Amino acid sequence: MVVHHDRSETMNRYRKEHDNKWYEITLKDESVKLVKGQQSIPAVKRKYKGQIRSIRRISMQGLQGRQKERLGNYIAFLDLEYNTGDQNKYPTEIISVGILIVERKSMKEKESYYSLVRPKFNTVLNPYCMELTGLRQVEVDHAPGFGRVFREVLDLYRKWNIRQTFVFGSADKPVFLDNLLLNEEEEELYRIGEGMRDISLQLFFTLFGKDGSLSLEKMGRILNVSVDGALHNALNDARLLYLCYRAVIKGEIPQDRLSMAREELLIREVYQKSRKFEEPMTGYPEEKKQAAYALIEELMSTVKTDSLREKGKVLALCDDILLMTGEKARYQREYFHWI
Repeated sequence: MVVHHDRSETMNRYRKEHDNKWYEITLKDESVKLVKGQQSIPAVKRKYKGQIRSIRRISMQGLQGRQKERLGNYIAFLDLEYNTGDQNKYPTEIISVGILIVERKSMKEKESYYSLVRPKFNTVLNPYCMELTGLRQVEVDHAPGFGRVFREVLDLYRKWNIRQTFVFGSADKPVFLDNLLLNEEEEELYRIGEGMRDISLQLFFTLFGKDGSLSLEKMGRILNVSVDGALHNALNDARLLYLCYRAVIKGEIPQDRLSMAREELLIREVYQKSRKFEEPMTGYPEEKKQAAYALIEELMSTVKTDSLREKGKVLALCDDILLMTGEKARYQREYFHWI
């Protein structure tokens, strides 16, 4: 039996679900406001215009424990690089760690830490990992082991009384905790992992007012911050995360870049919804390919239209035509700069 739900009933359930979510508003004077329901955010933005550092959604558990939370005067920004493995054969193991200690109130750097880590089981770096990180096998072979490195990290945390560690993305914390078990290290090292908090979604929500994610590199591009040296070096990535966070909470956000990024985000959302095919097809007649390419060229000549939604649809159609002819989609990669 098929049950047809009334559309208004579905909308009411959706609205109720969002109305019951709590949001934490952090102001520039370090004070925190808690509001209930997504519908409350526009009013808060008007009331505290120019004073808001960040907005993040919090769970009921987070809300209940918020008053008891003591965050300390210093924050650690941490990044891990790891050698990914085949789950059936080798585990994913950490090969480097970078940490930046920052004073919470002034947002000034106080100390940094970087070390390579010698893996215990997945000892041979895969080609992708070497290309991404620039690390060589011999460097990792002669690095200190997991236990020694993270006992040094724990000493650093004790020195600065670190209770909160910011990371970018949801992978670092579970990888760290898995590596603790792999290396059978003492429980006191769990302190490092317990304080890890992924702030990538918080940064995105503060900039765009909706859920989503971006790479750290693109986040830095939008905020016009960068580091000396290559990315995917653990310390460089930790520092870039710090610079992004500092720019957001200090309100040092280039509005021209953010405006262009918001436009691209809308175009990307329409593009993704409009795409029909995923993989290149086979068997498209060679004699018809030139006509298909001519159609793409004609469509692309209209992509400068003022309608952002139309741009997204045109780009999606052009990539779908490419897939039909047996080629790979390329217009999303070529067209989008910020997102």
